[in-house]
Amino acid sequence: MSSFSTLFNPRGVAIVGATADINRAGGQALHALTHYGYAGNILPVNPNYDTLGKHRCYRNITDIDQPCDVAVVAVPATHVPGVIEHCGKQGITFAVVLGGGFREAGAEGIANEARMLAAARQGKVRLIGPNCLGFVNIHQRVYAGFGSITKPPDLKPGPVSAVIQSGGFGNSLVVQTAMAGVGFRYVVASGNESDINAPELINAFVDDPETKVILAYLEGVADGRALMTAARRALAAGKPVIILKAGNTQQGLRAAASHTANLTSSYDVFRAALKQCGVIEVRDTHEAADYAQCFATGRLARGRNVAVMGGSGGSAVAFSDAADEVQLKLTPLSDKTMGVLRENLPSVASLENPVDYAAGFITDANAPRFLRAIDAILADPEVHQVGVLLATSTGRTMYNGALGVAEALKKSRKPVMLFCSIPYASAPEGYDLIAAEKIPMQPSPRRVAYAMAALANFTEALDHREHICNPPEVKRRAVPTLPQGAVTLNEHESKNLLRAFSVPVTHDQLLAPGTALPANIRYPVAVKVASRDIAHKSDIGGVRLHVQDKAQLEQAMAEVLNNARRAAPQANLAGVLVSEMVSDGLETIVGVVNDPCFGPVVAFGLGGILAETIRDVTYRVAPFNHTEALAMVREIRGAKLFDGVRGQPARDVDALTKLLVAVSEMAWLLRDRVAEMDINPVLVRPVGKGTIAADALLVLK
Repeated sequence: MSSFSTLFNPRGVAIVGATADINRAGGQALHALTHYGYAGNILPVNPNYDTLGKHRCYRNITDIDQPCDVAVVAVPATHVPGVIEHCGKQGITFAVVLGGGFREAGAEGIANEARMLAAARQGKVRLIGPNCLGFVNIHQRVYAGFGSITKPPDLKPGPVSAVIQSGGFGNSLVVQTAMAGVGFRYVVASGNESDINAPELINAFVDDPETKVILAYLEGVADGRALMTAARRALAAGKPVIILKAGNTQQGLRAAASHTANLTSSYDVFRAALKQCGVIEVRDTHEAADYAQCFATGRLARGRNVAVMGGSGGSAVAFSDAADEVQLKLTPLSDKTMGVLRENLPSVASLENPVDYAAGFITDANAPRFLRAIDAILADPEVHQVGVLLATSTGRTMYNGALGVAEALKKSRKPVMLFCSIPYASAPEGYDLIAAEKIPMQPSPRRVAYAMAALANFTEALDHREHICNPPEVKRRAVPTLPQGAVTLNEHESKNLLRAFSVPVTHDQLLAPGTALPANIRYPVAVKVASRDIAHKSDIGGVRLHVQDKAQLEQAMAEVLNNARRAAPQANLAGVLVSEMVSDGLETIVGVVNDPCFGPVVAFGLGGILAETIRDVTYRVAPFNHTEALAMVREIRGAKLFDGVRGQPARDVDALTKLLVAVSEMAWLLRDRVAEMDINPVLVRPVGKGTIAADALLVLK
């Protein structure tokens, strides 16, 4: 694992602040290493002891005379910088700082953290934490931590590695996943992430050939694009990344000029970024456990076609409802498959997918017939994965069902998932067999469907990894000169900037107050006040639409200027913008926000007055290609409007995707200046007629 190999496989672990008291962090860390059988050097450090248990206790870390790569630091925060300095002098390359008292503790803690980091950089020591539970390497029995991460239930070895930013709740995610029968390789509680962060650890798991699935509990990341890069590396390596994100709803006060900023939360951006790089996002711990079970088998679904069989009709109905929610298709079975089912299932069975073989069918005598039915369904070329709904089957019936699935899986690489809702005591033989064979099982049909969808979604991401893992490189171009400082451009200036990036805009004329009207104006037109100081013109009566002739134009110009002067007497008025009216366009909104974590993000949705009323909006981190742009268009709830409904023509989606890509490139190239941007409305005209930006607002930073 390159630079992290000595962290996870250290020759020795020092415990600074070791103690005989197992109620203290240093005592728990020492006990964990000893109890779990770590085979390397266990090196307690505390001047108050000569020995701890069977281990010699060192007065100072610089006194250690055995190979040592990791120090677990369990001393008060004020002593930590000195300990890290000694680690550097001793050649210890990693330190796990368990305690708090750093930046979360105010000014004194911030200063203490700065001293700790300075010592780490000087001594070339990498840090886990502070304020963390530490880490474990299950395979090598390295328990370099304290608290719940070192306590029962014991984690079993397996292919999943996890990074958790919260100790207690993050470890709950790990424990629930382990209780679902999933084995772990590494678990790192990263705490405050003063140095080593979640994206770095995900990269380390990608580089580890024995890690097959990556699990993360995140509350935030400082560098969102680093997280995306790590996730893309995982996808390129064929390793699913499952992320549970918390801390999603609390929003600070926002002084936003644009609709886009008002429509956007940090969680919107985070979800979009995860989707964009092939991450499987979950909303609760049980989802993570369900999905990790399935991915740990190494079996992938090569499509969205599923078949379900069981002895409970109600279970099949519940599954079917959930399958619709996640776009799984209960595919018709082939004639050959149906023939096998007719020969082997009871006459009362319903053979159409979902297959109902009737309750009580899987007796000892019927077990071979059940197996032939499963084999036939798995062999059906149109079926990509199978669900077996054992429901409330108990005793030998449940065991025979589990045995049939286990035998069938030996002959097929397709995924199979079980649903069973009975307690262990009602079918211990069946449960033990399922655990031994590592067959994914969920306690509800709905969870089976959602787990199947997760497999299908990941396979689709793998199929598209060439464009997911290789975001477009934007060619540099000449950028128009922008005014200095933080300023909001008026509509005329904003459109001129958009035009420079090949975004089509309306034909406009800016007329200064008192200017004679040009003769070449084509009516009808829109009349709008132009001012850097007035972001929302319609709110103050600064817009008139469908102006039909010269007389109406003169009247409209006077009205919008007078309204602007009354509503914003201090505003600097550049004049009046006279714009062509486009009557055949579907109104959408395209915007940009500059997220502090992910940088420029493009938003797209239905526009006009609908923008903030129905909030039908989707997001992508810029820059992106036409494939992502098309996905944005198709995933909003109102996507069918672009196909033409109720006599309306189909819309020029190809032109719209080109506009979205152009805006994403503009947002990226101007990322150091653009704070937020609205193009509202973008009028999407009938097929072949293109798109046009009818209004625009750019806020510079």
